[in-house]
Amino acid sequence: MSGHTAFPRRLLAVVALLALTGCTGCTGFPLGPGGSGTPGPMSTTPTVVATSPSPTPDPAITAEDMLTAPVPKLCGHPAGRLTDGGLDGPGENDGGSEIAQYPDGSWERLSFRSWQGNDARQYAALVMDCNQGGVAWPPHVVFYGSGPTVLGQVDVADVVGNGRQGVVALAAVPDGVRLSLVNTYQEGEDGCCGTLDVTADFTWTGTRVQGKVVQAITEKPTAQKAFLAALKGDRAAITRLFTQDSRREALDFKDSVFIPDPNAWSTKFSCRSAGEDELFDGADRDYDRVCYFGAKDAYVAAFVAMKWVDFGEWKAAGVQFTSTD
Repeated sequence: MSGHTAFPRRLLAVVALLALTGCTGCTGFPLGPGGSGTPGPMSTTPTVVATSPSPTPDPAITAEDMLTAPVPKLCGHPAGRLTDGGLDGPGENDGGSEIAQYPDGSWERLSFRSWQGNDARQYAALVMDCNQGGVAWPPHVVFYGSGPTVLGQVDVADVVGNGRQGVVALAAVPDGVRLSLVNTYQEGEDGCCGTLDVTADFTWTGTRVQGKVVQAITEKPTAQKAFLAALKGDRAAITRLFTQDSRREALDFKDSVFIPDPNAWSTKFSCRSAGEDELFDGADRDYDRVCYFGAKDAYVAAFVAMKWVDFGEWKAAGVQFTSTD
C-alpha cells in the first residue's frame, strides 16, 4: 500500500504470537544476532529457586531427662524440679515426690514413655509417687513437652477410684499410656490393700490431660464359676479354679448341699472384704474376699472365699454351705 511501510512477515508473526499469549513488553525468545527474527541459543544458566531451611526437629525426651525434670504441684507440695528423680517437701518431715519405683527397679519400663506426636512434636508421660510424710498418696501421671516442660497432670485416683495403686504394665496408646494398675479399693476396703485391678488410658488431648477406665476386674466372674463347679462336682473345673489347699473341700461340697441344682440358686450374689467376713469357717485361711450366694426358694446360703493371685487373676480358696433358718 502507498504511504505505508510494509512489516516483514516474520515480525508480524512474532507480534501475533505475543498478542495471543497475553505478553506485552516482553520477548518470547531471544532474537538472533543483529536483532533478526531467528531465535538465538537458549541460556544454559540453571534457574535458582529460593527455599526456606527446614526447622530443626525437637530432640526426643529421654528417661535421663526425667531425673531433673520440672514437676507440678503434687500431694499439696509446691511445684519444683527433680534432683536424681526426687523432690523433697518444703519441711524435713513433709515427704515429697519421686518417680514411681517398682520392685524390679524398672521405672523406665513401668513409669515412663516418650513419643513423637502427629504434630511432629515430642511428648512424654511419667508416673510420679508422692506423700506428705506418711502414707503414700495415689500416683499421678505427668505429661511433658519438649524441654522438657510440664503440660499437665492427673491424679490416678480421680480416674479409677481411691487406693494405693501400683503399675504392673505400661503400654503405648496414641498420645499417651495405658496403665495396668493394682491396689484400687473395692467396697469395704481401705488401708494397705485394695483388690480391684484396673486398666486405664491416660492421654494428652492437646489442651489437657484426660483419663479413661478401659477395664475393671473383680473376683466375681471367677467366684461364680467356682461355685457352679463345686455344685456340679466338676473335678476338672475345680482343679482349675480352686487353690490346691481348697480342692478337697470343693470336691466334697456337692454332698453337703441339699439343693444341688444350679438353677435353684439366684444368679445375683454379693461379695465383701475378708475383713468384714463373719461366716466363713477357718480364720487361718488365706483369702481376700468372700462371695455370698442364696437359693431362690429356701433360707440357705453358700459362700466362696476368694484369693487374689495376680493382676486380673483370682482363685477360690474354699467353699461352704450353711442354713440360715
